[in-house]
Amino acid sequence: MSTKYNGWSNYETWNANLWIDNDWRMCEHIAMITADLFSSYGDMDTVTQLLAERISDMFYDVMPDLEPSFYSDVLNASMREVNWREIAKHYAEAEESYRETEGE
Repeated sequence: MSTKYNGWSNYETWNANLWIDNDWRMCEHIAMITADLFSSYGDMDTVTQLLAERISDMFYDVMPDLEPSFYSDVLNASMREVNWREIAKHYAEAEESYRETEGE
């Protein structure tokens, strides 16, 4: 059962975001995607939804393909618990704040 963890909705979401923050390439890539989505769509809800899908795809694309086992069940269960929209909102709000500061 997932509960709040370090300001995030659960451990799995916090952990996924931690991995993003600790990988500067991924972090920069997500920031660029976020900026592009804001330029194309402009509204927070659309940007957040599309960004959540992109971030989720980034993780699922590199997830190992495990044979059915206890370990694959645990990995899949953990991935289902990640709140991709919460992570996307974090990056969308940062981009929105940057744009307000920079006057875009």
